[in-house]
Amino acid sequence: MLARISLKSLPLAGLMLPLLSGAAWAEDAKEGMPQLKPETFAGQLFWLAIFFVLVFIFLRFVGVPRITAIIDERARRIGGDIASAELLRKQAAEAETTYAATMAAAHGEARQLLAETQEKNATILALETKEAVVGFERQIDQAVLRINAERETALQSIRDVALGLATDITLKLAGHAPGADRVALAVDHAVGQESV
Repeated sequence: MLARISLKSLPLAGLMLPLLSGAAWAEDAKEGMPQLKPETFAGQLFWLAIFFVLVFIFLRFVGVPRITAIIDERARRIGGDIASAELLRKQAAEAETTYAATMAAAHGEARQLLAETQEKNATILALETKEAVVGFERQIDQAVLRINAERETALQSIRDVALGLATDITLKLAGHAPGADRVALAVDHAVGQESV
């Protein structure tokens, strides 16, 4: 009979099956709910036990391992993130320490370079000051020599003028010109008394 069923009649047969089960259900509805009939309790408990065992086995060997794997993966990922964060924190602390040490070394080098530059500049300034002082002293000595030479020249000129004046004054007062030796002696005597 199954061999005679064609593929065209399968949809029709699919529609008939619910109608037949619906008829059986209508007959059962007259008797009451089957779950509450004491005659079906043993079958219900049997299928409950089988279903419970199947669900337990499914959860034990399929569900729980998957959940455990997901929890373990999350724990591993969180642990990895924490380890990575700790490593990065240590690297940041090392970088900060290295930065502080580098900055301290740079400040030390800068201070040393500044001190060396100041010392070098102070040495150069001292040498240039010494050379300038020597140059100024040389110029002062030359100026003093020039002033003394000019003074001597001026004093000689004053002596010559004083000799000429003394001769002229004596000539006008006494009427005769005194000797050049006597005028020179009198002028030198007068200049020597005033300079003392």
